[in-house]
Amino acid sequence: MGRQVQQEALTAYDRVPYPGHPFAQTHPDRLATVATLFGLNAAHPASCRLLELGCGDGGNLVPMAYALRRSAFCGVDLSPRAIAHAAQLRDALGLANVELHQADLTSLPDLGTFDYVVAHGVYSWLAPAARDALLAACREHLAPGGVAYVSYDVMPGGHVREITRQILRWHLRGVDDPGERIAGARRLLRALADSGSEQAAWALEQGDPALYHDELAPHHEAILFTDFVAHARRHGLDFLAEADVFEMQASGLPADYAGGDVIAREQYLDFFKGRMFRQTLLCREGAERREPSGAVVRGMLASTPARPVGEIGPGKTEFRGPRGATITTDHEAVKAALVALGHAWPSAVPVAELDGDAVCEALLRAYAVNLVQLHVWAPEIATTPSERPVASALARLQAATGPRITNLRHGSIDVPDDLGRRLITLLDGTRDRAALLRELDRPADELERSLEGLARIAVLET
Repeated sequence: MGRQVQQEALTAYDRVPYPGHPFAQTHPDRLATVATLFGLNAAHPASCRLLELGCGDGGNLVPMAYALRRSAFCGVDLSPRAIAHAAQLRDALGLANVELHQADLTSLPDLGTFDYVVAHGVYSWLAPAARDALLAACREHLAPGGVAYVSYDVMPGGHVREITRQILRWHLRGVDDPGERIAGARRLLRALADSGSEQAAWALEQGDPALYHDELAPHHEAILFTDFVAHARRHGLDFLAEADVFEMQASGLPADYAGGDVIAREQYLDFFKGRMFRQTLLCREGAERREPSGAVVRGMLASTPARPVGEIGPGKTEFRGPRGATITTDHEAVKAALVALGHAWPSAVPVAELDGDAVCEALLRAYAVNLVQLHVWAPEIATTPSERPVASALARLQAATGPRITNLRHGSIDVPDDLGRRLITLLDGTRDRAALLRELDRPADELERSLEGLARIAVLET
């Protein structure tokens, strides 16, 4: 994602483009859901205004605008090349709800106010004056009741990253050419990884744009979470929550550090987890913050790919998600609710259609351990292929040009095979199975499996 940086780095982002991707944590549904859980009266995603500072090539912003046509989106980035790419993507999809500006954080045009302000991967890579400008822009453009998302590197985990970064910057101190810097960094990282450096091995796995713009950036600073909160407060912003609420669970903290002030507890969590990165939600100073409750969940929607482990019978049943999260329950209504959600995946189900207060409380617990996702809005997703299947226009456009597409849940999906991408481009609603088989020259059962797979990964529209 193209980062908003100072003028000195302008040519770097034009010479080495930073490809953008969707970040579900920045989607209006995620922001509104977390805000609602913590007591704010957030704007509904279907009719909101969102500003992204450092929007890069539109890989995050434009897919949100595609899904939410009645909402308005505005993107700002310093790189002319990135803004031009974002405009090209917007125009190819025929979107009238995306406004784009090539501008510096310190001299933004008159943009108005927004329900949501997003700055992903920007803060830590700015010099101090520009970080001030970023938070000032968040406060200036945030409407009452609005939510700002800011991601940044934190200590103590950031110390480890900074060690590798400083090694690379010293090693390449006399090299200016981007290609030579990337190649030189990879040679040194391989040597460090061979000697046992886990951080070097992690850095080596990054693509060239991330390596160049993240590890070799002219500015980078990881800070204490409490220092970030203090900085935000100087600009009239208060801590609300983390975009990934499950990251806030204090169950692993010793009792002496798990209670009391939420800011202190979050700082201790960083220490005990060795956390490197945060995705923090901020609200305007003075907003009333409340802890989530099951009663709030009743008005939401829920989704999960979790499945029961073994047969469901009387007594306790364990449900497990694809990333290892689990919840065990012997409550029959809760078991029935989780089964129903699993069958509906990737669609979301209104919680009010499920059975009772116990289910609401269980869903909140499952959300807290990242087994269930809660929503206030959900896209219309086809869970089974229709007679003439339709992939989203965005996915069809992306599949025609590369191996990575954005699904209807604002997730990034890799489609490495040419045949799979070709199938997606054909799913415009004009072709039945027979027509698809003629175009692709593949067995009928293989085509059906592929279509069902696309439905499971939320690529097909209703």
